[in-house]
Amino acid sequence: MFQPFKALLGLLVTVNIASFVAALDFTGAQWIWIPGRAADGITYPAGNATFRRDYYPKAGKTPLSANILITTDNAYTLYVNGYKVGTGVDFTKAQRYCIPLEPDCNVFAVEGQNYQVTGSNVGNAAGVLSAIEIRYTDGFTETIVTDGDWHGVSGVPAGFDQVAFDDSAWPAAFVEGPYPTTAPWNAPQNAITIPPATQNPGPSLPSASWIWTNEVDSAGNAPIGGRAFRKTVTLPAGEFVDTVTMDIVADNAYTLYINGLLVGSGQDFHTAQRYQVNFPPTFTVTIAVYAANDGGPAGLLAAAEFEGCASGCAENTFIITDGSWKYSTGTPAGFENPGFDDTAWPAAIVEGPYGRAPWGQVATPTSNSPQSAAISGAPAAPPASVVA
Repeated sequence: MFQPFKALLGLLVTVNIASFVAALDFTGAQWIWIPGRAADGITYPAGNATFRRDYYPKAGKTPLSANILITTDNAYTLYVNGYKVGTGVDFTKAQRYCIPLEPDCNVFAVEGQNYQVTGSNVGNAAGVLSAIEIRYTDGFTETIVTDGDWHGVSGVPAGFDQVAFDDSAWPAAFVEGPYPTTAPWNAPQNAITIPPATQNPGPSLPSASWIWTNEVDSAGNAPIGGRAFRKTVTLPAGEFVDTVTMDIVADNAYTLYINGLLVGSGQDFHTAQRYQVNFPPTFTVTIAVYAANDGGPAGLLAAAEFEGCASGCAENTFIITDGSWKYSTGTPAGFENPGFDDTAWPAAIVEGPYGRAPWGQVATPTSNSPQSAAISGAPAAPPASVVA
């Protein structure tokens, strides 16, 4: 509980798979430590304690990532599946992290420290507080919190952070009480600051440009038939994405693919569709569109937001249809797949901004569309994990 004059040295983040995340609080979480609290209901001796929580997914579900909110009185080091994720040395300031998960068992481990104080140790509280949101490939989320399902021991056993470590003999953690009513952390001077939730603006279709091939004539018309478009997004080193939310519309029709999987189709250029697509964490995403023109003007308009264990846990990544997309006047076999070689494809032709004639103010979606079949002429592909 007592604040040190110097920060604990050497507690540094040593892996770059973690970053800050938003939209999670301590609702339902309990302060925990090990047994041994004094009769005053607050005081603990100085020293280290270690905690573990094994997590197994629900039947038929595959975890993607974990959004973690944590603080500890006085300091902590957080590990997930043996990787050192982050540290904290001020219990009044919680931290957020986002971590890719294994498809089966995952282990969350915390080394906590209660500082030695000068003089009387009375009132030297100790506790770990955490909430962890598990995200699955089907869009389902589940939250686990610090409670009696965690196990804890005094000291720091070698290898405690590893998945294979045997903690079967560890007792259940001692539950001190719920957030935010448990003393002494309910006192105004001990209020915990939770990092603010990042505002999620979603895709911005009005920021996008209509694009097509170089076949549009001076009257604004294009040949009848299907055309292929691609955009590959590669995130900076150490960043991961596991969700794309995309608004898309085409004149006259389209089929959308993400990472080679069939997302959905649309056949009315007056109204865009929105798709939320989940997939295992990756640093490269391939977007491919089969767009078909029935005659007259032709165009493709789209905007996407990338979320996940880096771009989605801090500032999200956004893309729009513009001159960075590539096109083919044919539909080469396999063009929808991530490994397809489009290096020889030319840059898409920008026809004009959102709102231009003849399309005007296309209606932007307010809800997700379900996964749907490909239009005639579009490649067949396995279905993507689409959250409707």
